[in-house]
Amino acid sequence: MSSQPVCPCCHSPQATQRVAAIVSGGTQQVRVLTADLLPAAGVARTDLARLLAPPRQPGGGWLIVVLLFGLLLLSVPVSCMVTAVIVGLQGQTFEAAFTSGVAERIFAGVASVGALIAIAITVGIAQLGERRRRETRERWNRQLARWQQSWYCHRCHVAFVAGSTQAVAPEQFGRVIFG
Repeated sequence: MSSQPVCPCCHSPQATQRVAAIVSGGTQQVRVLTADLLPAAGVARTDLARLLAPPRQPGGGWLIVVLLFGLLLLSVPVSCMVTAVIVGLQGQTFEAAFTSGVAERIFAGVASVGALIAIAITVGIAQLGERRRRETRERWNRQLARWQQSWYCHRCHVAFVAGSTQAVAPEQFGRVIFG
């Protein structure tokens, strides 16, 4: 087991405690009934546990799904308009092209091309975003490692990273520790 670090302010190891232990001890799962008698669940934290909470894990992945779905939905009305333009350029009425099946074949071709373009755009954006997601994940891992090395002095009411000479008030913890 590692030894307790000394506080950079009072130089005492007796009053220090791991930030993770404070957050764990000051956090509880809560289940309540709402005013309309529906069950609800959540997390309750003490003020200190909230101020010293770990960095939030980056989300992701949903933007690409929403983008693809939106582009595919947008491709349907665009395909209808392009089909009407192509039928008009061929000198046919839309009713005649529709009854002969020409309009359906044109629409299927245009919609297929539109779907392929939507998928290609989504894949291109996903590839461009991969580097950013990787950098975000690496930054979060560094922040989490720093958080796990953080301590709190109950005597001075400051948080610090073990081995550091910098100590900050809990209100500044997130900004200083996570940058």
